Amino acid sequence: MAILTQKPKRGGGGHWYTATGEARHTMPKADGSGERNTTLRDAKKHRLIPSVTTLIGMFAKPGLQRWKENELLRTAYDNPPKMDESFERFADKCLVLHEQPVEEAADFGTRIHDAIEKYFEGYPIDDDLLEYVNPAFQWKQENQLRFIEREKILVNMEHGFAGTVDIVGLGANNEKFIVDWKTRKTKPKVKVTSYDFQIHQIAAYAATYWGEDQVEQMQVHGANCYISSTEPGRYEVIKYSPEELRDAWQVFKGVCRIWRSLKGYDPRKTSD
Repeated sequence: MAILTQKPKRGGGGHWYTATGEARHTMPKADGSGERNTTLRDAKKHRLIPSVTTLIGMFAKPGLQRWKENELLRTAYDNPPKMDESFERFADKCLVLHEQPVEEAADFGTRIHDAIEKYFEGYPIDDDLLEYVNPAFQWKQENQLRFIEREKILVNMEHGFAGTVDIVGLGANNEKFIVDWKTRKTKPKVKVTSYDFQIHQIAAYAATYWGEDQVEQMQVHGANCYISSTEPGRYEVIKYSPEELRDAWQVFKGVCRIWRSLKGYDPRKTSD
């Protein structure tokens, strides 16, 4: 089978940026055969800055981990080993098969993000995506939102992190806000809830773009906007109050300190 010629991806290295905001998520392979994920060792060598999600990623997420384990076990159950198949070959096959739907979901999420960006730039989008993204456009109109920035790379040298915020904008009464689009598999009549640390991601972007003082003085609103990948047209918004963002920002600053201590690397410094 052709699938057996593939090798599973053995973990990612996170997302990294330069101090000037250039993405450095991958590095050239030593043999010149392509790209590989950027590692912490690379970051230390090139003085790169971790993304918000890289910092958050160091924390265990028991629910998510259990789901991943169940999905991998299901893949192994549905694709039992052949009589002459070694364990190593069987394990690689299962990992590759397990990774495929994850990559497909990530690709779909990227298409959704790209479609939203194209729409706001005045370009046509693929017909098969209209049903998914139209509710997002309607939500913007109904709430009289004005977008100031889209897909904006932010770098926070004071606390040592970076990232790309989906939307920075102003509300009907000029209230400041940060929006992050998310695609999510949903089930009918099951409420959408935010994952751990998603509010902290919003708070980090809010403090970097609008300023720490604005977040601490509770002048910024936030929202995660969920676009269902399994129920076309379903769109749910989870809003975060200025008080919630203020508290989340305090927690995230602690996350930065813990990460620097555990990794033995301070991205705030421009040299050793």
